Amino acid sequence: MISNPLEVFVDADVLAAPFTRTLLLMSAFEAGSGFRPRWSALVEDQANSHVRGSQRRIGDIRRQFEWMDEVLVSDSDDSGDLPGDTDPGDRHVLRAARTAEIGVVVTRNVHHFGEADLQAPSMSAVNPDQFLAWIVTRGQYRSTLEYMAAARSRPPNTVEGLHAAVAGGHPRLFEAMRTAFPGVEPVRSGDRPAKEVFRGSRCIVCGRELDADGVGRGGVGMDHLRVP
Repeated sequence: MISNPLEVFVDADVLAAPFTRTLLLMSAFEAGSGFRPRWSALVEDQANSHVRGSQRRIGDIRRQFEWMDEVLVSDSDDSGDLPGDTDPGDRHVLRAARTAEIGVVVTRNVHHFGEADLQAPSMSAVNPDQFLAWIVTRGQYRSTLEYMAAARSRPPNTVEGLHAAVAGGHPRLFEAMRTAFPGVEPVRSGDRPAKEVFRGSRCIVCGRELDADGVGRGGVGMDHLRVP
């Protein structure tokens, strides 16, 4: 379950959130990115069920960027020896990720993934805010915001404005990138931050097994701690 770049399984709730999805996917395909996103056809169908109005379907996005089937992994009906303490609606995510030998699941609902189920195959579930805050470099982050700004006609449509907006749903990412945008103040939202951003036993940056300290740091191994 260790790969370079790190393969991560993206849950439907992340793919269905346009701002978070764009941050994640554009960062993944920046030069030198440390991760590659994967998901299954079932997850894509679930994400598409939340598409409204002019929002784009996930398959259309794959075709635009010529990812085609590169990001897709097979769905699996094999529950194996999972104890079964994961929310029934998310068990297919763990099954598909485990079958594809992917050890990190990026999800907005970390609490849906059972501790026992994650320990059995040695996996982790991580909130996209926590994940991006640790795996994306400042250069990759700026390039992603530049892409997003160029594609928007309405505010926020500047790099600085987008960075300020990131704080609303991704406060950890905003703080991690604060020094790259000195003087930019956060735009907070009324959304409550996630109570739980990590569960499991694998590093969210490299995929290796974590010690107890790494688990306590939200899935970040000692080798990946940044100097303030």
